[in-house]
Amino acid sequence: MSDEKFVDPRLQAKEGIFQQLHLSTFDTMGYAHEIIQEVNDSGKDIDEDNDSYQQLLRDYQVTKNVAPIADSPLALLCTQTDYHIENSKQAHASISQLCAAATNTLNHWRILAEIPKDLLDVEEVSSQLKQNYANHLAAWHRVLQEFEPTNKMDKNKSNT
Repeated sequence: MSDEKFVDPRLQAKEGIFQQLHLSTFDTMGYAHEIIQEVNDSGKDIDEDNDSYQQLLRDYQVTKNVAPIADSPLALLCTQTDYHIENSKQAHASISQLCAAATNTLNHWRILAEIPKDLLDVEEVSSQLKQNYANHLAAWHRVLQEFEPTNKMDKNKSNT
């Protein structure tokens, strides 16, 4: 008997995109880690022209534009994220964490969207991906919630 497992040919055909999206997730985590490390080392926020910060902004925009999010709950999260990127008074390091969480969630959404529907319920195929997606989505929600007090204060300031 062989230890080899059967892999559905439809999944094998998409292996390239799966690898690309997984690598993108690791790159995103690397950029976010570099920013955290810089903030920890310097004790201050990063500059707007920080290479990792700019890369996270670009990666988020590209990923958002290619992810199949129309008519999904992620569309609203992207709208909220776009608003915070454009209007937030938050530190650049905080915006970078928002972009990282959003990009990783969108990458996992893209992977799940590539899996044939009849295989999504097969635990060996999608359970870990679904768990990773849920974890990244929860992180995205947490970062967005952290931005809310600033928005409420900004609104209060503009009303006074």
